Amino acid sequence: MKQLLALICGAMLIVAYAQAQTDTTSSTTTSSPATTSMTSSGSTASNTGTVTDYTPGAAITIDPGTGRPVHFVIGDKVQVLGPDGKVIANTDVKKNARVHLRLVQQGDRTVVDQINVEELK
Repeated sequence: MKQLLALICGAMLIVAYAQAQTDTTSSTTTSSPATTSMTSSGSTASNTGTVTDYTPGAAITIDPGTGRPVHFVIGDKVQVLGPDGKVIANTDVKKNARVHLRLVQQGDRTVVDQINVEELK
């Protein structure tokens, strides 16, 4: 339970830091299977990585390429898109799939409201 709380706090710190920046920060690595990209715009942020754990409708954990997985809470109304941009079932998100997460404020917490599957596994 303490680890889960620590992961959530860490994710919120990353999002808060990204939202405080006036410039958009983007860092990508094309030679690695997992890339990281953290951008911020107003009250939304995003994160890209490889799925390490996923519970549809509850939570997703991704490795942004650092070797340290980050845990995110799924929002009440999450939209899941496939590589072609079309809506897919939330059960189509599989472990080791590359995803791009859109994060938004929902009340007093930051949650995932969109999962873009970049590469199906």
